[in-house]
Amino acid sequence: MSEIRSTRDRLELFGQRAIELADRRLVRAGMNSQLTISWDRASQLLKYQSLEPDEEDLRSFMLLFRQFISEKEAVFISRALNDCLRFLDSGELKEQLKKAQDAWKSLFHKVGAFRLIINGRKLTGEYVLDLWINGHYFHNDIDKAVELSRYVANRDMPLVRTQFLSVLTGFTQIILYIGGVVNYGLRNELFHFPEDTA
Repeated sequence: MSEIRSTRDRLELFGQRAIELADRRLVRAGMNSQLTISWDRASQLLKYQSLEPDEEDLRSFMLLFRQFISEKEAVFISRALNDCLRFLDSGELKEQLKKAQDAWKSLFHKVGAFRLIINGRKLTGEYVLDLWINGHYFHNDIDKAVELSRYVANRDMPLVRTQFLSVLTGFTQIILYIGGVVNYGLRNELFHFPEDTA
Protein backbone atom coordinates (compact mmCIF):
# COMPACT_ATOMS: atom_id res chain seq x y z
CA MET A 1 0.00 0.00 0.00
CA SER A 2 1.30 3.44 -0.83
CA GLU A 3 1.85 6.01 1.86
CA ILE A 4 -1.07 8.17 3.00
CA ARG A 5 -0.16 11.62 1.71
CA SER A 6 -3.11 13.87 2.45
CA THR A 7 -5.95 14.46 4.86
CA ARG A 8 -8.39 13.45 2.12
CA ASP A 9 -6.55 10.13 1.68
CA ARG A 10 -6.68 9.51 5.42
CA LEU A 11 -10.40 10.20 5.65
CA GLU A 12 -11.14 8.14 2.55
CA LEU A 13 -9.29 5.26 4.18
CA PHE A 14 -11.15 5.84 7.46
CA GLY A 15 -14.47 5.67 5.61
CA GLN A 16 -13.42 2.53 3.76
CA ARG A 17 -12.24 0.80 6.95
CA ALA A 18 -15.50 1.76 8.72
CA ILE A 19 -17.45 0.06 5.92
CA GLU A 20 -15.22 -3.01 6.29
CA LEU A 21 -15.81 -2.99 10.06
CA ALA A 22 -19.58 -2.84 9.53
CA ASP A 23 -19.26 -5.83 7.21
CA ARG A 24 -17.52 -8.06 9.79
CA ARG A 25 -19.64 -11.06 10.72
CA LEU A 26 -19.54 -10.05 14.40
CA VAL A 27 -21.15 -6.68 13.60
CA ARG A 28 -23.66 -8.17 11.15
CA ALA A 29 -24.67 -10.71 13.84
CA GLY A 30 -25.31 -7.90 16.32
CA MET A 31 -22.31 -8.02 18.71
CA ASN A 32 -24.54 -9.59 21.33
CA SER A 33 -23.25 -10.21 24.82
CA GLN A 34 -25.02 -10.59 28.12
CA LEU A 35 -24.11 -11.29 31.71
CA THR A 36 -26.59 -12.67 34.22
CA ILE A 37 -25.63 -12.67 37.90
CA SER A 38 -27.71 -14.62 40.38
CA TRP A 39 -27.42 -15.63 44.01
CA ASP A 40 -27.36 -19.34 44.71
CA ARG A 41 -28.82 -19.84 48.17
CA ALA A 42 -27.63 -23.43 48.48
CA SER A 43 -23.95 -22.63 47.88
CA GLN A 44 -24.15 -19.05 49.17
CA LEU A 45 -22.26 -17.90 46.05
CA LEU A 46 -22.93 -15.60 43.16
CA LYS A 47 -23.38 -17.45 39.89
CA TYR A 48 -22.43 -15.95 36.56
CA GLN A 49 -23.89 -16.90 33.23
CA SER A 50 -22.61 -15.09 30.17
CA LEU A 51 -23.60 -15.01 26.54
CA GLU A 52 -20.68 -13.96 24.34
CA PRO A 53 -20.00 -13.57 20.64
CA ASP A 54 -18.17 -16.29 18.75
CA GLU A 55 -14.46 -16.09 19.68
CA GLU A 56 -13.20 -16.52 16.10
CA ASP A 57 -15.52 -13.74 14.91
CA LEU A 58 -14.28 -11.57 17.75
CA ARG A 59 -10.62 -12.18 16.88
CA SER A 60 -11.26 -11.36 13.23
CA PHE A 61 -13.11 -8.20 14.23
CA MET A 62 -10.33 -7.12 16.60
CA LEU A 63 -7.74 -7.17 13.78
CA LEU A 64 -9.53 -4.30 12.09
CA PHE A 65 -10.93 -2.59 15.20
CA ARG A 66 -7.53 -2.01 16.77
CA GLN A 67 -6.50 0.15 13.79
CA PHE A 68 -9.04 2.73 14.95
CA ILE A 69 -7.55 2.98 18.45
CA SER A 70 -3.85 2.88 17.57
CA GLU A 71 -2.15 6.27 17.28
CA LYS A 72 0.27 4.84 14.72
CA GLU A 73 -2.49 3.94 12.26
CA ALA A 74 -3.77 6.22 9.50
CA VAL A 75 -7.37 5.58 10.64
CA PHE A 76 -6.79 6.50 14.31
CA ILE A 77 -10.17 7.80 15.44
CA SER A 78 -8.95 10.92 17.28
CA ARG A 79 -7.06 12.07 14.17
CA ALA A 80 -10.09 11.42 11.96
CA LEU A 81 -12.37 13.34 14.30
CA ASN A 82 -9.97 16.29 14.44
CA ASP A 83 -9.69 16.30 10.64
CA CYS A 84 -13.47 16.31 10.33
CA LEU A 85 -13.90 19.13 12.82
CA ARG A 86 -11.27 21.21 11.02
CA PHE A 87 -12.24 20.64 7.40
CA LEU A 88 -15.95 19.79 7.31
CA ASP A 89 -18.15 22.68 6.14
CA SER A 90 -21.41 21.54 7.71
CA GLY A 91 -21.98 23.08 11.14
CA GLU A 92 -24.76 20.61 11.83
CA LEU A 93 -22.55 17.60 11.10
CA LYS A 94 -19.74 19.13 13.18
CA GLU A 95 -22.10 19.37 16.15
CA GLN A 96 -23.05 15.71 15.75
CA LEU A 97 -19.37 14.76 15.51
CA LYS A 98 -18.61 16.71 18.69
CA LYS A 99 -21.27 14.63 20.45
CA ALA A 100 -19.69 11.45 19.08
CA GLN A 101 -16.27 12.69 20.24
CA ASP A 102 -17.64 13.34 23.74
CA ALA A 103 -19.19 9.87 23.83
CA TRP A 104 -15.87 8.35 22.74
CA LYS A 105 -13.92 10.23 25.41
CA SER A 106 -16.47 9.30 28.06
CA LEU A 107 -16.28 5.61 27.18
CA PHE A 108 -12.51 5.60 26.74
CA HIS A 109 -11.19 7.78 29.54
CA LYS A 110 -13.85 7.55 32.19
CA VAL A 111 -15.57 4.50 33.61
CA GLY A 112 -16.39 2.61 30.44
CA ALA A 113 -19.82 1.31 29.53
CA PHE A 114 -20.74 0.82 33.19
CA ARG A 115 -18.97 1.68 36.42
CA LEU A 116 -16.70 -1.20 37.42
CA ILE A 117 -14.18 -0.96 40.25
CA ILE A 118 -12.33 -4.06 41.42
CA ASN A 119 -9.91 -3.88 44.35
CA GLY A 120 -9.87 -0.10 44.09
CA ARG A 121 -8.96 -0.16 40.36
CA LYS A 122 -11.33 1.69 38.01
CA LEU A 123 -11.74 -0.38 34.89
CA THR A 124 -12.13 2.35 32.28
CA GLY A 125 -12.72 1.61 28.62
CA GLU A 126 -9.09 2.41 27.86
CA TYR A 127 -7.80 0.17 30.64
CA VAL A 128 -9.99 -2.81 29.77
CA LEU A 129 -9.13 -2.59 26.05
CA ASP A 130 -5.45 -2.39 26.91
CA LEU A 131 -5.69 -5.50 29.10
CA TRP A 132 -7.45 -7.59 26.48
CA ILE A 133 -5.52 -6.35 23.46
CA ASN A 134 -2.05 -6.48 24.98
CA GLY A 135 -2.57 -9.30 27.46
CA HIS A 136 -4.70 -11.65 25.43
CA TYR A 137 -5.41 -10.97 21.76
CA PHE A 138 -2.39 -9.46 20.03
CA HIS A 139 0.63 -9.01 22.22
CA ASN A 140 2.34 -11.06 24.83
CA ASP A 141 2.54 -8.46 27.56
CA ILE A 142 3.20 -10.64 30.60
CA ASP A 143 2.04 -8.01 33.11
CA LYS A 144 -1.30 -7.58 31.34
CA ALA A 145 -1.75 -11.35 31.02
CA VAL A 146 -1.00 -11.81 34.73
CA GLU A 147 -3.51 -9.12 35.64
CA LEU A 148 -6.19 -10.77 33.52
CA SER A 149 -5.41 -14.12 35.17
CA ARG A 150 -5.87 -12.48 38.59
CA TYR A 151 -9.38 -11.43 37.60
CA VAL A 152 -10.09 -15.01 36.51
CA ALA A 153 -8.74 -16.39 39.78
CA ASN A 154 -10.88 -13.95 41.78
CA ARG A 155 -14.05 -14.80 39.84
CA ASP A 156 -14.15 -11.22 38.51
CA MET A 157 -13.59 -12.40 34.95
CA PRO A 158 -17.24 -12.27 33.80
CA LEU A 159 -17.45 -8.64 34.95
CA VAL A 160 -14.17 -7.67 33.29
CA ARG A 161 -15.08 -9.54 30.12
CA THR A 162 -18.54 -7.96 30.03
CA GLN A 163 -16.98 -4.52 30.49
CA PHE A 164 -14.61 -5.25 27.57
CA LEU A 165 -17.43 -6.41 25.29
CA SER A 166 -19.72 -3.51 26.19
CA VAL A 167 -16.94 -0.97 25.62
CA LEU A 168 -16.16 -2.64 22.30
CA THR A 169 -19.81 -2.41 21.25
CA GLY A 170 -20.06 1.26 22.24
CA PHE A 171 -16.84 2.15 20.42
CA THR A 172 -17.95 0.29 17.32
CA GLN A 173 -21.21 2.25 17.17
CA ILE A 174 -19.25 5.51 17.38
CA ILE A 175 -16.73 4.43 14.72
CA LEU A 176 -19.50 3.40 12.34
CA TYR A 177 -21.34 6.67 12.88
CA ILE A 178 -18.20 8.73 12.21
CA GLY A 179 -17.45 6.57 9.17
CA GLY A 180 -20.94 7.32 7.85
CA VAL A 181 -20.41 11.06 8.31
CA VAL A 182 -16.99 10.89 6.64
CA ASN A 183 -18.35 8.96 3.64
CA TYR A 184 -21.36 11.27 3.34
CA GLY A 185 -19.14 14.37 3.55
CA LEU A 186 -16.70 13.06 0.95
CA ARG A 187 -19.48 11.98 -1.42
CA ASN A 188 -21.19 15.37 -1.17
CA GLU A 189 -17.98 17.45 -1.23
CA LEU A 190 -18.57 18.91 2.23
CA PHE A 191 -14.86 18.91 3.08
CA HIS A 192 -12.41 21.63 2.10
CA PHE A 193 -8.88 20.38 2.59
CA PRO A 194 -5.77 22.58 2.48
CA GLU A 195 -4.31 20.44 -0.29
CA ASP A 196 -7.36 21.20 -2.47
CA THR A 197 -6.42 24.90 -2.64
CA ALA A 198 -2.68 24.38 -3.14
